Amino acid sequence: KGGTTSLYYSLIQHPQIIAGKTKETFYYGTTPHYEKGLGYYKQFFGTSLQKSLKQISTGKTQLTIDGSTNTFDSIEAPKRILKDNPNAKMIFIFRNPVERAYSHYKMARKLGWEFADFEKALELEEKRIEDGKNHALHIPNHDFAYQLLGYKVRGLYAGKMKNWLKDFPNKNLLTLSSEDFFSNPKAVFNSVCEFLEIETNANVKFEKQNEGAAEKMNPQTQKYLQDYFKPHNEELF
Repeated sequence: KGGTTSLYYSLIQHPQIIAGKTKETFYYGTTPHYEKGLGYYKQFFGTSLQKSLKQISTGKTQLTIDGSTNTFDSIEAPKRILKDNPNAKMIFIFRNPVERAYSHYKMARKLGWEFADFEKALELEEKRIEDGKNHALHIPNHDFAYQLLGYKVRGLYAGKMKNWLKDFPNKNLLTLSSEDFFSNPKAVFNSVCEFLEIETNANVKFEKQNEGAAEKMNPQTQKYLQDYFKPHNEELF
């Protein structure tokens, strides 16, 4: 809920980027998918004849991208990616975790994953995730309770970021603020293009994807979450 989809759909409009068959392959962050091998992963990506011909005629690099949101959370993903592509570049877009948590909750209600009110859902979160690890449908490295109902835990960015900094060269990691992206999309998009070493100022439309309803959070709950996330945010900065 941090703007990954909006950034992805902006990027695939760029003339030097070829969209895959799907935004999210859930390959590097989901062990059963990863164990299917690189051939399985590559089937999600192809080439665009028009863009490939342009590369031949102009000599400009063509890239493809994977927008799987569970990659960031995966302990194994950094090493797995570097094994297949030592030059891989990663882009992480972070949203204020208080707003991210509420946006995640509203999406869960809309899609029928959640029936409790927000305050009760926050209270139940840790037990749900623990129960999810022991559920018969649990897939290693892809806990559905964590994925679908982890409103607070998925906003604890600092610990996960440390995992990437251990293995990835800093020059191949880019962190963005979703608030910056939505308030000044062109400038942030150009910084992404510079990072990917493709042309800036491409003719791209910036549109919010998966935007939720503008419901207000209970002020007491908001204060509780601000206090909860404060030390984690300071660590991230």
